[in-house]
Parts: sequence; C-alpha cells; structure tokens
Amino acid sequence: MIKGIIFDLDGTLAYTFEDIRDSIDEMRAAYGLPPISDELMTKIVNFPARGFAEYGLESEPSEEKIEEALEIYVAAYDRNYLNKTNVYEGLPEVMAKLKADGLKLAVYSNKIDAYVKKIMIHLYGEGLFDVLMGPDGIRPKPDPAGANIIADKWGLDPSEIAFVGDSVLDMKTSINAGMTGIGVSWGYTKRELLSEAGAKYIVDTRPELLSLIEVLAK
Repeated sequence: MIKGIIFDLDGTLAYTFEDIRDSIDEMRAAYGLPPISDELMTKIVNFPARGFAEYGLESEPSEEKIEEALEIYVAAYDRNYLNKTNVYEGLPEVMAKLKADGLKLAVYSNKIDAYVKKIMIHLYGEGLFDVLMGPDGIRPKPDPAGANIIADKWGLDPSEIAFVGDSVLDMKTSINAGMTGIGVSWGYTKRELLSEAGAKYIVDTRPELLSLIEVLAK
C-alpha cells in the first residue's frame, strides 16, 4: 500500500527544459562555444548542475574549469529559471487530489535545492508538498540518499513509497531505494528507455497517473 509519493521536478512536474538550455548556452558562450546540440542537451538535462559544467563543454575540463563553469551556469540560471518554465497542464489538480486523499507528497530533484523550493512554490504554492529538496550536501540521483532521507522523515518503509519521474536516473533511484518506480512519458526521456531502466509502471497522461496512484494506495 502506497502512503507517500516522491516526485521528480524537471520533466515530471514542470517543463524546465528551455530555461536550463538557455543557461547552459550562456555558460558555453563564455568559452566561445556554440549553443548546445539537441542530442547533448537531452542527454544531460536531468543531471545535477555540476554535470552541466562537467559535460556541457566540448572537452574534458579540469576541476578548476568545472568550478568556474558551474559558477557561470548558476548565475545564468538565477536570471533565467522562471522565464519559460511552466507547470504541466492538469498536474496541480492531480496533486491537490492526492493531498486530499491523505498521501504524503515530496519533490526530490537533482536541481540545486534553492531552485527546487523557488520553482515549486511559484508553480504550486506553499503547503502542498511535505518536502521540497535537491541533493545539496549528498550524492545526487540515482544514489538513493535523498529518497531515503524523505522516507525517514515520513517514518515510512521504502515499499510504501512511489517514486515518480521522467528519467532513467529516477527509475534507477526508485530501484536503489526499494521504492515503486512510476515513469511518466511526457517528460524528456523516451518511453522505451524508462522501461529499460526498470520502471514498474509507465503512464502517458495525468489522469492515468492519478488513477494508478489511487489503485496503489488502496
């Protein structure tokens, strides 16, 4: 019986792709590089911010250059993070229904913690989610550390928690944490890749997500 749900943010609860991309392009421009390719952007979009600096440049950067590029990216993202980001239609109503049903709700993203909180409160308001967090100070997804912290906060066994996300990293996190992985196909990852990554369920629409969780919570 599912009693709590951990949601990914980027590509799951909100479309954030363009603001991340614009910020990576600003970082790349600082090094005289052209805009990031669609292929590379899709590959790294679910990485933590440090990954954008490490893999978003066209060579193997030194640690010093990674730190420098990360600083440039974060400054750019601080200007851009709400320019084009928007909530996926129908999800606020799904979240409100799950909350009304008494389920515990959390958001755990590889995004910097401060921006998880800023974006979610801007898009969904305060009080809807019990926990909003990024991996600051802990290993990012697919490491299960963040998911385990949330399980401990709730006092729930991992088997009582569903992990909902749009990426291979999310599905691997659900497996590593011993949680039920639910992939959503409207994000940044192809359906077949979610399946290959071990998703227990994959949903294509917001009503389908609600229906599945309601069944799992019975």
